[in-house]
Amino acid sequence: MEPGETPLEAARRELFEETGLVPAAVSDRSVPVARDVRWNGRRYTGTEDFFLARFTGERPAPTRAGLLPRERAHLRGHAWLTRSEVAELRDLVEPPRLAAVLSALAPETPRPGGP
Repeated sequence: MEPGETPLEAARRELFEETGLVPAAVSDRSVPVARDVRWNGRRYTGTEDFFLARFTGERPAPTRAGLLPRERAHLRGHAWLTRSEVAELRDLVEPPRLAAVLSALAPETPRPGGP
């Protein structure tokens, strides 16, 4: 986060900088997640707010234009996944319990006539 920036402002700024996607897509509701991670040789601990961004219509195409060189070096790619695909991922994701974070941010609603 930049000095004086709220977690929501930081999330919206980062979404735009790192993907070129519309910052307003980030909702104002967050879930705090306890973190203990290593990045670029440094250890980070504490609580980090996670937000959900929603896009209507066709899936927008992210860009890498706003990434710093060190960020480009570590980004393997991107993919749009359904909630069930996220839950089935075997690759390392951040945060490690991403499916639970998504459920906390946007609980699934039962479908009419479904289980």
